[in-house]
Amino acid sequence: MKKINIAQGLAFTALALGDCKRGVPEHEARAFAVMDRYVELGGDTFDSARTYNDGGADRAMGKWLRSRGLREQVNIVTKGSFYDKADMFRSRLSSAEIEQDLNESLAFMEIDHSDLHLLHRDDVRLPVEPIVDALSGLVKAGKARAVGVSNWTVGRIIEANQYALENGLEPLRCCQLHFSLAQTTAAITGDITHVPMNDIELGWYRESQFPVMGFGAQARGWFAARAAGKEPKESPHKYYDLLPENHRRLIRLTKLSESIGKSLTAITTAYVRDRGANAVVLASFSSTEQLEQAFEANTFRLTVDQIKYLETGVGTC
Repeated sequence: MKKINIAQGLAFTALALGDCKRGVPEHEARAFAVMDRYVELGGDTFDSARTYNDGGADRAMGKWLRSRGLREQVNIVTKGSFYDKADMFRSRLSSAEIEQDLNESLAFMEIDHSDLHLLHRDDVRLPVEPIVDALSGLVKAGKARAVGVSNWTVGRIIEANQYALENGLEPLRCCQLHFSLAQTTAAITGDITHVPMNDIELGWYRESQFPVMGFGAQARGWFAARAAGKEPKESPHKYYDLLPENHRRLIRLTKLSESIGKSLTAITTAYVRDRGANAVVLASFSSTEQLEQAFEANTFRLTVDQIKYLETGVGTC
């Protein structure tokens, strides 16, 4: 599988595995089975966050690592500094809060460092300088091999890395964004700190080749549910169902799937990979079968014309 270079000596497989409801007791056995199969298929990068299941995802990650003895063979991505759930307008980006969340994730997993630690959200009201100082301190202390962000705009990333370069500090190495054939907006998701990929962001990622971890390729199961004639669950319904364009894209996705003989999951995975960015596809799966369908993306690449058809309906599949 292709690898994406994140920092010196640190590279991720092009498909990273999300939490898969890890840390929810009734889903643990299934999640661990998906994790096992992911490694068998060649994957090496696991994503987690302090806020997932109130630390449960981190604890389960540690349990799996210890039971399999794989800490040295895989990459662990941690995320912290999610906003205060009681007040979306109160961010948690002080140096103390940044370090506290990483310390807790490491303690929950019972590991001594994160391979990549990300800030879960931004607060554009704050200057980047103290944030970069805090993140650079995590690398200097050996608590993270590299640092980055999630849901940051490219302008803030550029500003932060200019400051880091000018002051000999650790730069941001990666960003996680909603990146999917299915469209949504921060207003629709109800989270003003959410930054979905758009043409401006994608243009910079293509030009700079700054690593991006794209989550949402499978649209939280929306594509699969609608393709099967089922009503989507509450979350994917809220994110995607109200936009007519998503329904049109599903029709085109289904036609392309029939034309080239590849699953919807494989095509939506390849779509994120093949848009020209230096992208890691980050996805969660509820079964090993879904995971294997995503790995099917390794057997083909989407053409420019196929991507244009998926996005606009122009041309044929």
